[in-house]
Amino acid sequence: MSLRSTASYRGTVVDHARNREFVYESKLERGFIYISLASSLVEDYLDQPPPVEYSDENGRLAMHTFDAFVDLVDGTRAAVDVKPKSKVVKSGVLQVQRLIEQQHGKSVADVYLVRTEDHIHPDDEADAKLLLRARRLLCEKADAVVAGLAVGLHGWCRLRDLVAASGIGGDAFNAIVRLIGIGGLEVWDDARISYECFVRRARA
Repeated sequence: MSLRSTASYRGTVVDHARNREFVYESKLERGFIYISLASSLVEDYLDQPPPVEYSDENGRLAMHTFDAFVDLVDGTRAAVDVKPKSKVVKSGVLQVQRLIEQQHGKSVADVYLVRTEDHIHPDDEADAKLLLRARRLLCEKADAVVAGLAVGLHGWCRLRDLVAASGIGGDAFNAIVRLIGIGGLEVWDDARISYECFVRRARA
């Protein structure tokens, strides 16, 4: 990892399901990792991939290291750079991605993406962390109880009340989070998942 920045924010995210650690170098990158790992659309995540060689606009050899390669369940591979919105233009990353795509095409990735704070909201990161934790605490009995309650929902219900109706406490909360994660329940106004948010049975 680069040691040049005095404002860096480095660490790792542990994915217990894959038994792997993922390295991040900024808060935005950390958020993107959590959201990606929690997403049902993502098959695998490669952090800090090997650099890609390309020719710049002057024909000089250059190297670019993407922040991640993300493999989706539909077979698509995305090459991703994560940057603050204020630095996207100045960094020239869009031009670099365009050159790599022109020179390498789909041999590197099917799509090339830049992700900023417009795509990585703190509430989404918090929900992703909550979902990953709930998945580690899998309880099939609690899932069955909550699924049965969800079928009977007509309209919005405070999550706290759904937990109380289950009679099984914290296990129900985690089961509700898992059900939200697979699309069985939806959260009103895309609020952060908590005991105080409102949920309802997801519409078909």
